[in-house]
Amino acid sequence: MRPSSFALVRCPLPARLLLAALLLTTLALALSTRVPGAAAAGPVVGPPQTVFDWSTQACEPNHIPDLPARAFRDYQGRVQLIMAHFSTRRLVGPNLGHLSVDCTPTFSSSQDADPAAYNDREWIASIWTDDGKNVDALVHDEYQGNQHPGMCPQASYFPCWYNAITFARSTNGGNSFTQPAPPHQLVASTPYPYIAGAGPYGYFEPSNIVQSPTDGYYYAMMHAEEYGLQGVGTCLMRTRTPDNPASWRGWSGSGFAVQFVDPYQSPAPSVSGHVCAPVAFGNIATMHESLTYNTYLQRYLLAGSATFWNSGLHAQVPGFYYSTSKDLIHWGQPTLLMRGPLPWTYQCGGANPIEYPSLIDPTSASRTFSTTGRQPYLYYTRLHYRDCQATLDRDLVRVPLQLSK
Repeated sequence: MRPSSFALVRCPLPARLLLAALLLTTLALALSTRVPGAAAAGPVVGPPQTVFDWSTQACEPNHIPDLPARAFRDYQGRVQLIMAHFSTRRLVGPNLGHLSVDCTPTFSSSQDADPAAYNDREWIASIWTDDGKNVDALVHDEYQGNQHPGMCPQASYFPCWYNAITFARSTNGGNSFTQPAPPHQLVASTPYPYIAGAGPYGYFEPSNIVQSPTDGYYYAMMHAEEYGLQGVGTCLMRTRTPDNPASWRGWSGSGFAVQFVDPYQSPAPSVSGHVCAPVAFGNIATMHESLTYNTYLQRYLLAGSATFWNSGLHAQVPGFYYSTSKDLIHWGQPTLLMRGPLPWTYQCGGANPIEYPSLIDPTSASRTFSTTGRQPYLYYTRLHYRDCQATLDRDLVRVPLQLSK
């Protein structure tokens, strides 16, 4: 859920992908001895279906699927599928199988040059609504210092990338989202301020928001990059009030005791209690993109992009994987959903890479599709390369799955 730039013509391929390229290549090697083998064939049971074709449906060049797809049923009985970029748009229709493009942005980035505002380039990353009219959102917020004069001596996106999670709300059924005045929209930030040249660091790309059927809390996962006392991996946070951005607490390793602080408003005398502890790194690495509660498996279901060693194939296998959990803390070994090249495993002349997996079940009883059953769809972005370079041409695609116990 992610920033820009790689060219053809300074084309906005998220720098999140560049981060993943460096990070996951290392992780694949580290995990090759710890993950004995993921399944060689995934549970895909049908051909790909194009949900959004950039070449024929894009409202403008930057209208691209740049985070995992999220969907909800609004108060008018329609389904809205959010396609996030730093100008977020949506597809709207009677159901997930019949959607039309709405070219009006529902949320646009402020591009504030002050890193303390946490209000630069922003993506609607996950949503929750009880009534389809009042919609709460977690926002992937990127401070891109290289875009602001005097804020990045390195003149490069990657070292001047500072990330946080913020909050936005719609009171008109998703037609538009607004935020509290900075810094009151801040949900989660590391206790470290922006330092040019130190990036990328912070919290990135929150998953779906899922309400636990046992304790009533609302949970979300997010990627944490290593910096200071913050370890790399997937962090878990929860709240009882998703409409209150200050109410989220992170997993500390023994409980939800991590209170996220704004380093510009109230610098912590000690940062140790204000960084989250990644969960199950040995099994899920940095998988974080899609979180649902699966009613067929009776488990939480996490899906993400990864490269794991496959003992049967004697090779590193890139693609989309899933893992299951009873408690969101302990996760099982990954199982392959769909094999395919990822942007950081792409080889010139090979197949176009895939990214941003998300599981959405049209039969879900959840207004935000936060539950899945045995036969969800796997939604993902298919990138198109030309002359071995990424282009703006990206399509949103889905394939039907059938899960097995």
